[in-house]
Amino acid sequence: MMKNLKTVDQARKEIKILQGFINLVESIQPQTLEEQIIKEYAYIGSVEKVAIKVSELGYLKSDGQPFEKEDISNIIKGKPTNDLHKLIKTGFLKKTRHTRRKIEKYSW
Repeated sequence: MMKNLKTVDQARKEIKILQGFINLVESIQPQTLEEQIIKEYAYIGSVEKVAIKVSELGYLKSDGQPFEKEDISNIIKGKPTNDLHKLIKTGFLKKTRHTRRKIEKYSW
């Protein structure tokens, strides 16, 4: 059920943080494609699925090609434009750290 047994105070603190995240995501009204991608990633959590969703919505890159995983990753890793982007970027970098370490270790 739970990974780690938490105290009631720890659980309350985590609930407060998660509720703040939910409120932030739901309050964002995307004005740009990048903001839309960040919001979609907050809901979906997968760059591949976000690329598919963005393409299904009819968005294309400037060269007319559909978005790919690498394009979505680059947008997420780009300079944060708002608080949600900042949170998503931090979480994404933590989530993908193991992969980036493997690549850095063997790049010569």
